[in-house]
Amino acid sequence: MASQFIGWYLMGCPHGIIRIMNFTLFGYPKTGKTTLFNLLTGARIEVKSYDQGKKEPNARTCPVPDERLDKLSQLFPEKEKISAQMDYIDLAGVSYGGIKNESYLDYLRKADGLTHVVRGFENIEVPHHREKIDAAFDIKSIEEEIILADLLSVENRLGRLEKELEKTKSPEGIKEKEILERIKETLEKGVSVRQLSLKPAEEKIIRNFAFLSQKPLLHMINVDEQDIMLIKEPEKIYSSEEKGTCVLAFCGKIESEILELEGEDRNTFMKEYGLEEFSISRFLKSSYKLMDVITFFTVGKEEVKSWALKRNSTALQAAGKIHTDIEKGFIRAEVIQWDALLAQGSFQEARKTGSIRLEGKEYLVQDGDVLYFRHSQS
Repeated sequence: MASQFIGWYLMGCPHGIIRIMNFTLFGYPKTGKTTLFNLLTGARIEVKSYDQGKKEPNARTCPVPDERLDKLSQLFPEKEKISAQMDYIDLAGVSYGGIKNESYLDYLRKADGLTHVVRGFENIEVPHHREKIDAAFDIKSIEEEIILADLLSVENRLGRLEKELEKTKSPEGIKEKEILERIKETLEKGVSVRQLSLKPAEEKIIRNFAFLSQKPLLHMINVDEQDIMLIKEPEKIYSSEEKGTCVLAFCGKIESEILELEGEDRNTFMKEYGLEEFSISRFLKSSYKLMDVITFFTVGKEEVKSWALKRNSTALQAAGKIHTDIEKGFIRAEVIQWDALLAQGSFQEARKTGSIRLEGKEYLVQDGDVLYFRHSQS
C-alpha cells in the first residue's frame, strides 16, 4: 500500500461527504420571517410574497462568514477561499394550531435547527393574528404546539406498534415501545424531548421520528425601533434556560435600512442605533452553539476551506467529513491551531518550530484546528 499525503485540503470530489446544515424559519404570520431570511442570506425577497399567493418556501444556500477563514486565506492569496455552508428555509406563516398540519410538519422535521420568528413590534398597517402584541405569549404558544405535534406522532406510532406486537413480540418493537412510552409521559407533562437523557442506542431508535421538540430552537424576536437596545438584552422580553433553546432579538426594519447603505454611512448609522453587529453574526454564533458544532480548516493546493463538524468528533470522523477514502485509510492527522499558523506565517516555519502536532484517530478535533490528513491508498 502506498502512502498518500492529501495535503492541508483534499481536492473536491463528488463522492466526498459534505453535509450542509439546515435552519428553517417559521412562525405566525406578519412576524418578519422573510425580513430575517433576507438579512441572513442577502436575498431581496418581497416581504409580501406570501400575501400574494406564494406557497413554496424561500430557500437559499449561503456561505458561513468566518473571520478566521478570511485571515487564513490572506496567508495563501493564490488559493480559493471556500466557506462552510448553511441552508436557510423561510416558511409561510402558520395559523394558531397549524403546526400539526402534515405538510407543514414535513418541512420542520427535515430541519437540523428551527428558527421561530416572533413579532415584537407594533404596526397598525401590518395586522397581527392577535389584538395584542405579546412575544412571550407567542413563544410559549409555539413551544406548546411543537410538543403537541410530537405527542400526536408518538400516540399514532404507539397505536400501530401495539397491534404489531400482538402479532409478533420482537425485541426491537418492545424496546421502541418502552422508549416511546417514556417520551409520551414526558410530552404529556409539557416537557420537550430535548430535556430527556437518552442513550446513543435510544437516540438511534427514535431518529426517524425527527421530533420537533428535540431539535435546537432559536427564538428571534423582531422588535420595534424604540426597543432596539433590547437586542443586547432579549431576556427582558423572554428568558429561557431550557437546554437546546436560545432567545435573540433583532430590529428587521432598521437593519434592512442600514444594509441598503454603504461604507461610512453604514458605520455611522450602526453607531447611532447602538448596533455592534448584524443579525447574521449573532444568529450564526447562537446556531452553532445550539447545534453543538465547531469549525475546522483545511488548506490544499488550490483551496483554503472551512468545515462544520459536531463538537467532540474525532480526527477520523473529520477525515470522513471530507472523503470516505481518507477515513478508511487514515494514518494520522497533523494539527495546528489557525492563529498559531498565522503567527508562524507558513507550514514550513510551523514544522521547524515544532508547532504542528501529530494526532491519532481518537483525537478530538478542536474549534479552529487546521488539519492535514495522511492516509494510505491501495
